[in-house]
Amino acid sequence: MSDFADSAGIGLLVRTYPAELVDSAVAACGRTERRRRVLSARMMVYFVLAMALFSPAPYLDVMRRLTTGLRWGGHWGEQPIPNKASIFQARERLGAGPLHALFRTSVRPLASPDTPQAYWRGRHLLLLQEEQVELPETGGETPRLRIAGLVEQGSGAVLDAVFLTGETPRTLLRSAGPTNLLLVDGQPLDPGLLATATACGVPLVWRLPAVRIVRQGEPCAPDGSFRVRLGHQLLRVVAPDTVTTLLDPGFAPAAELRHLLARGAEQHGALRDALLGAYGRNGPLTSRTSEGVRQEVYGRLLVHYAIRQSMQYACSAPERRGAGRMPEFAR
Repeated sequence: MSDFADSAGIGLLVRTYPAELVDSAVAACGRTERRRRVLSARMMVYFVLAMALFSPAPYLDVMRRLTTGLRWGGHWGEQPIPNKASIFQARERLGAGPLHALFRTSVRPLASPDTPQAYWRGRHLLLLQEEQVELPETGGETPRLRIAGLVEQGSGAVLDAVFLTGETPRTLLRSAGPTNLLLVDGQPLDPGLLATATACGVPLVWRLPAVRIVRQGEPCAPDGSFRVRLGHQLLRVVAPDTVTTLLDPGFAPAAELRHLLARGAEQHGALRDALLGAYGRNGPLTSRTSEGVRQEVYGRLLVHYAIRQSMQYACSAPERRGAGRMPEFAR
């Protein structure tokens, strides 16, 4: 990649996550320095983002490309590039908190009702996806980390994510509400998630793996669907392997719900792309500590969101851009 292309990539990150936003995330985690450092917390947040952008480039190459881009935009002087040990220590000092805080405060839905495939009958469509990423080898074995994410249909942006080592997909419901419709495809039925979603008023359509639900005397609706009780949960079966909490076939015809899942399958790899890059280009994570892994993951999610945001703007209708003016993130 040329220096100009590198600088354009860094420029996108700085515009999407301006210094004041980064500083606010750093301060919220108590990482603001008392003395001035070349490798400040703000600088290290941008370094972690650059790691994701330029992966799998080594530390010093990432720092060179980052400082070139910052210098091109007037954000870096003529200071020499710090050595690898200093960068490593500064990453440890930063921790994962500021990246997590930046992700939680910056990421917002990108799609509008005009975005193709993003809405259905006034409901904003979200996809629940799970992915595994490889960690560095330990003792000849390659451990894997499971992550669940909430993906926006239409834009492909990852709006929330949790590590399944200490949390459950249920946590993702903090980023959903009654105006959404959550699509789950190919994952075993999770009674806890189902119950929590129902309690929060978040409707679901769930296609189950290797399951066939057979009607046993229940009355059939005109669209061929029927109701069934699984545990304490009343559901509607809209296909032999698909259930929904939307019980009214007049509002939610079975054929339409099946079509939504088919469309959602087109963005099945959105979370994987965010974590590993297109076609797995970014490769496995490199950090050997749990804090470093979390830091890297949030860095990759933030870079993916910045790219998706820019793409969404480019594809939006001209009348929504305000007479051709670019929004703040794209200026």
